[in-house]
Amino acid sequence: LAGFTLAACGQAGDKAPASGAAPAPASAPMEGPRPGLWRISAIIPGMPEGVAMPPVETCVTRQDFSEMPRGPGQEAPEGVECSEQSFRRDDDVLVGRSVCTMPDGSRAETDTRVTGDLSSRYSMEVRTRMTPAPAPSMAETTMTMTAERIGDCPGGSAAQ
Repeated sequence: LAGFTLAACGQAGDKAPASGAAPAPASAPMEGPRPGLWRISAIIPGMPEGVAMPPVETCVTRQDFSEMPRGPGQEAPEGVECSEQSFRRDDDVLVGRSVCTMPDGSRAETDTRVTGDLSSRYSMEVRTRMTPAPAPSMAETTMTMTAERIGDCPGGSAAQ
């Protein structure tokens, strides 16, 4: 879940990039969460009753975001085209941005900010703006995720 949120179009997604910061070179790996078992919680404030997903536990086995595969159900939908997908480090914050066009012609701009210690606990804010919005409440949404490393991966766990 954490890997797809940082890499997938239209989420992450992730965001207010700082101006003047140069992006990391393409060859530099983007350090991801420490491998292990992570518990991830998310909430979308502003939606009725603040839509929250139950905590999810996922096993992360690779630390470089560029190597993290997307898991089942995390593939970009067919027909989605992204003109921009980037991540960079801005001091102690990871900043991401994606701009994608959906098959119906709508556009999703997503900005992501990741803060915290990627070896034990971090938070991610994912702000998405849809044009046109499928519903007025979806014109702009912000999802906040919290991830906490809870131990090593159990034997036989699949990478996420």
